[in-house]
Amino acid sequence: MSFCKFSSDYLIETFTLVDNLFINEYLPYATPNQLKVYLYGLYMCSVPDGKDNSVEGMSSVLGISEDEIMDIFAYWADNGLLQIITKNPLEIKYLSLKGAKQPPKKYKSEKYYDFNLQVNELFPNRPLISNEYLLLYEAMDLTKIQPDAMLMIIQYCIRMKGQSVHFPYIVAVAKNWASEGIRTADDVEEKLGEYEAQDENMRAVLKALGRKSGSGDFEEKQTLLKWQKSWGFDMDSIICAAKQCKNKGGFKRLDSLLDEYYRMNIHSRTEMEEYVAHRERMRSLAIKINTTIGVFYESVDHEIETYIGPWLGYGFDEAALGMIAHYCFLAGIRTLKGVDSYVQKFYKLGILTTEGINEYIEHQIQADKVIQSVLEAAGTHRSVTQSDRDFYKVWCIDWGFSDDMIMLAARMSLNSRFPTAAINKQLAYWKENKISSPEAAEQKPVGTQTQSPQAPYVGRDYTKEQLKATFSDLDNFSGIDL
Repeated sequence: MSFCKFSSDYLIETFTLVDNLFINEYLPYATPNQLKVYLYGLYMCSVPDGKDNSVEGMSSVLGISEDEIMDIFAYWADNGLLQIITKNPLEIKYLSLKGAKQPPKKYKSEKYYDFNLQVNELFPNRPLISNEYLLLYEAMDLTKIQPDAMLMIIQYCIRMKGQSVHFPYIVAVAKNWASEGIRTADDVEEKLGEYEAQDENMRAVLKALGRKSGSGDFEEKQTLLKWQKSWGFDMDSIICAAKQCKNKGGFKRLDSLLDEYYRMNIHSRTEMEEYVAHRERMRSLAIKINTTIGVFYESVDHEIETYIGPWLGYGFDEAALGMIAHYCFLAGIRTLKGVDSYVQKFYKLGILTTEGINEYIEHQIQADKVIQSVLEAAGTHRSVTQSDRDFYKVWCIDWGFSDDMIMLAARMSLNSRFPTAAINKQLAYWKENKISSPEAAEQKPVGTQTQSPQAPYVGRDYTKEQLKATFSDLDNFSGIDL
């Protein structure tokens, strides 16, 4: 146990010093997790008795797995910044950065002597640091890229990015090409020839995107090859898609759009133009319907997916949908959900055009006029209700009575306390007795039935199964001859 020690408050309020050499030569090339582990480990050196001074504690605090922490410490050890004393339990010793400037021992300087001279000649305007050479060594070891091929890759990256190109970028290009089997100078030369052939295509794409100059960087050229070779787009369709993204997100937006087309199996220029025109029509229709019912949305994308697209998919024409929205507004319906309910009703009726909708509405108006005259004939002077319409539908469609028969039943129900019920009773009586003409009906009103109203109910014997089958099927009952 230490004789003298700092309090935890004191340690929290002090500082962890980071060598400027680390900031200048190592920080620019390290990943975020590599920086977290190195800096937190440096901090832990000042609190050796802290409760989190362990690989488990570091993992918990940083949210990085213990295995990744071990790999990161191995990375910094290879760079000469620390030493792994033991692995189980893990014990790390941080070293002076002055000794870390020499290349790690596992790479013999004479092995890469000629390579180093040639790399150095490629950067005449700035001195290279040991860590930059190290990145190249590690990349060649990992990918088996030959030194002369790596030199050609460095030259290509300098042409793309200039003398200030970062070595992690060079390594990324090298690893990407190695994944395609490019490891020799001949491989690189063939790849560069492929890229040079792409320059004209790339300039055309960038021009369509609204970029005034340049021929694309490494990632963009790789992406262009993906569009052509993996996704099957020709340059005509790529240019078409690029024009749709002009000044709207650039290359990334174009990649996203082509991905969308690829998933929808849209590949040709004609298909793209038709899709764009269709999408614009849906957008215009959505705005028109919103304006009609008096609502506003910043974006109509959700509306297109939820309502407009499915409505058009049913076969409705745009004019019919606009008419439904107009009539909904007049009827006091001011929501898309409300409009949708009526669209669904017309769809179930098989009415998809403006002519069909107008014909249906006119039919309903005429039906209301007939119902109004029926009510007046029965001595009722009020507006037609939905209940009246439902009764009239049953009388006409389900029971099959003509308007003449219904009017006769209404006149026979005159001065009745409940005229609609009386009409129902009269028509039901005629149906039971198979009376379908006004002449026969006048001879046999409901009051002439032979059975007395006071006669007791005479039941019949039915089984439980017979009754259950009969009543459960009432929803599908369409009428039988009695």
